[in-house]
Amino acid sequence: MNALRELTKIAARGDISKSTYANALELGGELYPELLGPDVSVLRREREGDIAKEYRQKARLKSIKSGFDISPSNLIGQDIDDIKDLLEVAKREKSERTKVDQLKRRLKTLIDAEREINPVAHSENQLIFRDALAVNREIPALGSGKAYRDFRLPDDSVLRVRVLHPDKPEHITGADIIYERHSRYEEGASIVAIQYKIWEDKTMYLSDERMANQLTRLKNFTCDRTICSQSQGGNTYRFPCCAGFLRPTDKLQRADQSFISTGEHLPICKIDECKTLTARGAELLEYSKIRDISLSGEIFEQLFNTGKIGSRLLAYAELQSLYEEHAIVSEGDTVIIYAQEFSDQPRERIV
Repeated sequence: MNALRELTKIAARGDISKSTYANALELGGELYPELLGPDVSVLRREREGDIAKEYRQKARLKSIKSGFDISPSNLIGQDIDDIKDLLEVAKREKSERTKVDQLKRRLKTLIDAEREINPVAHSENQLIFRDALAVNREIPALGSGKAYRDFRLPDDSVLRVRVLHPDKPEHITGADIIYERHSRYEEGASIVAIQYKIWEDKTMYLSDERMANQLTRLKNFTCDRTICSQSQGGNTYRFPCCAGFLRPTDKLQRADQSFISTGEHLPICKIDECKTLTARGAELLEYSKIRDISLSGEIFEQLFNTGKIGSRLLAYAELQSLYEEHAIVSEGDTVIIYAQEFSDQPRERIV
């Protein structure tokens, strides 16, 4: 499945809107029907239920028959309304109230399928808190505190995802979320600060004064403090030490999805390079203009967790000074580094 998705990504020249898992599954069904065909694929069954697939098929064939575009959402919505009307009739007729168990069961099935078919609009707040605190990451969780969660990385470093939005630190730093990668062997951490913004149809206007102020504060918090400057020495390959990112994020997400929201991560120093002007002089960011530079949410986390992106390593004294200056932590706050002794007895080291 991963190989097929990478193949579609290459074929689409990196356009992730075309290299989705759904498209990869369709390609896999054509190339290897014995494994990934609609009737046999375990991945397909786990990804979408039979009822949702049934209505997608009905909508496709009805669209061909009628010559008009018919959505599966409309079809399933009509059937849900029909059953609700019948249940209202049963509710008024006492003799029928106990004879509609099959209809109630069918209604529940259709409502569940409708949720699968229809993406749900999310607010910035909902996306930020879900991505930071509610996403099921593959790496094991260690613990959580006030507006943060800790995870153990494969190299025994610790990932801390810290939510600032919509508290005072967000107004000072311009960031909604800060990722921290704490090194077990070095007294320091690498960070990235991210500002979330909803975009429509992969397009976002930059003319909003509030956004401009947030990006200015984010630049002051990261670039102007030289935490983006490349550290000297070291043989490990990595990307530049960009530490401030704008995250254009899709409003429509599946309501029950447990993975990180779909969106892009664009270094704030690259915004001017990627933006275009409309005929009326408005500044615009479009996916087609940023895709060669930006990172998807999934790739962003993978690269940060392995130390390929993020700020230079900040000594804890420097990190504490930066955070206290921007009201992210108070003087009494601590950073907890989870370590493992060779005896396999866990201990915590408070720095």
